Amino acid sequence: MPKHMPWLVLGVSLLAFGASPAMAGQTGQPNFFDLLFGKHRKTQQQPGFNSGTSPWWYDKQGQQASSGKSRRGLNAASLAAGDGTDPEQITGLGMGLVEYAPPVVTPVYDASFIALQEGAPDAEAIRVMLSDKATPIKAQEVERKAVLSFYKANGFKPVWSADGHLTARADEVLKLLAAAPADGLVAKNYLPEVLTSFDGADAAVAGDAIKQARLDIGLTVAALHYARQISGGQFEPARMSLYNDIKPEYVNADEALKALAENPAPAAYLSGLAPKNAQYAIFKAELAKLAASNAAAFTPIASGPTIKPGKLDARIPAIRARLVTLGFIADAAAPTGPDANKLDQDLTIGLMAFQTANAMKPSGTIDVATLKALNRDNAGDQRQKLVSSMERLRWLPKNLGNAGNRYVFVNQAAFEASVMQGDKTEWKTRVIVGQPTKQTYSFSDQIQTVVFNPKWGVPASIIVNEYVPKMRRDPGYLDRNGFIVVDKAGNEIGSSSVDWWSVGKNPDFGIQQLAGDGNALGELKFLFPNAHDIYMHDTPTKKLFADPVRAYSHGCVRVQNPREFAQVLLGWNKDQVEKGLAIQDTHSIQLPQKVPVHLTYFTAWPDENGVIHYYDDIYGRDGAMAKAFAYDPNGKKSGGDIVAQTLVNGSIIQN
Repeated sequence: MPKHMPWLVLGVSLLAFGASPAMAGQTGQPNFFDLLFGKHRKTQQQPGFNSGTSPWWYDKQGQQASSGKSRRGLNAASLAAGDGTDPEQITGLGMGLVEYAPPVVTPVYDASFIALQEGAPDAEAIRVMLSDKATPIKAQEVERKAVLSFYKANGFKPVWSADGHLTARADEVLKLLAAAPADGLVAKNYLPEVLTSFDGADAAVAGDAIKQARLDIGLTVAALHYARQISGGQFEPARMSLYNDIKPEYVNADEALKALAENPAPAAYLSGLAPKNAQYAIFKAELAKLAASNAAAFTPIASGPTIKPGKLDARIPAIRARLVTLGFIADAAAPTGPDANKLDQDLTIGLMAFQTANAMKPSGTIDVATLKALNRDNAGDQRQKLVSSMERLRWLPKNLGNAGNRYVFVNQAAFEASVMQGDKTEWKTRVIVGQPTKQTYSFSDQIQTVVFNPKWGVPASIIVNEYVPKMRRDPGYLDRNGFIVVDKAGNEIGSSSVDWWSVGKNPDFGIQQLAGDGNALGELKFLFPNAHDIYMHDTPTKKLFADPVRAYSHGCVRVQNPREFAQVLLGWNKDQVEKGLAIQDTHSIQLPQKVPVHLTYFTAWPDENGVIHYYDDIYGRDGAMAKAFAYDPNGKKSGGDIVAQTLVNGSIIQN
């Protein structure tokens, strides 16, 4: 998203709020809530932007569709005309992107160590180094404390050397740290400060007791830093986005140091701290593939007429090779003879998969749009999405992919929700997520309750800004459209008993929309109590699920097939769910066992066949992570180079 877009959103919002509802009604111009809730809509353009003054995510998100006869007097025709409102709070944190600054690092020393005495010369050198405030070795606080405590308890004995030389264990660890880019990490972040490269470490410090001590401490710090980052991530989620409410599970620093000192294969121990999800292994293999082909020249496929399935064209071999490279067809022996230039069945199927992954109609025909997509040199973008997705996997619970572990996985970037059993998909549906300025948070919780025929408690902000002006103009609006007014105790009071002209910013009453076909929450609501008041629910705006980009809500997640979702969560059949809905009163069913739910953001994700699909960075979170990778701690600013290339070369320092 261009840098000016958040300011454009702010400008549009201020302009909209500047016009009163009464004035908007007189001039025919839409007010802010008309824009927000769909009474004034433009034709949607390419995902991300439109040609009008309103952001693309304002276009359809409030559109209401009639779903047949209404219950309890709800005027479905009125809702279809655009009078319905969005069921979530009109809140948000803007784009929520944080200007990245790395965690503070401080010298690894303890002045009290100067009073201690150790006999062995190599231990004495380490003790002296660790007691010196001027030491060049620095670390984050949790790592600094752990290293100091470890060496003190260990009698300051070297961990990585014997008889004045590095051990084989040290060589293995240095090789692993040098190969950090294979896991989407930055190699130089783990280079002990006394070294200029990972090669020839023993020779670089030979004969110098102080340098040998610096290397021993530096390698311990580096290995611990790697251990924590491969297990829990390089970046704290909250330093990436204000919408990240994620607490990664880092390996315990003290336990990691103990394992590094005692394990005969410390490099294997470190490797074993990486996520064990099948998806992580797929990402790592694809990252290696991109690194291997990094120097390969990219040759665009020539333009030409449309190629339909079964037809011949001289460009078919090049198209086949491109789909093999992209992973949409197997790298099998290509047809020979006349069929070499034929858009055959296997190639057509692979082409349809490519079109689907790129949000195109899966026609199997090679037209101008498909050829343009095939000719995009996406290696850099894909590499960034892969390393970002590997990082986000490190933020998730460690047992996520364990066999038998059942959970709900919402991928906001893909606009999909899945019920998973380990790494296997049990059920999947399309979803609608938050607008870019009112994003769905990323966090984990547990689904506890399914609410049938839910009422909608209208947020105070919508009461004040939307319904109070409506009631001033039309006192019968709420009664006619299936809403009731309640006091603070939840008791229904007549709408006529409210003095709508004296209502201030903090009304002492509430408004509820009764259950019904046009209710803003639809038929079903799925609750997992959390600090963000986010939940999953049905919606009457069914047409929006046909859109390829479905970021229209104010943070909650709208589900395309809620009845099926209820069946899967409750273990019910179709008839049981329908009977539950037939009870028109609002009622709740507790799940027999709470189901973990993870609201995530992955711009790369593999399907059941291991084929990676890439998604647009609708919230700009990949871009924020790229800046974090490129942060220059010396210049105190982000480098301008694309992270994709520098990750492969391991040429960026990130403390």
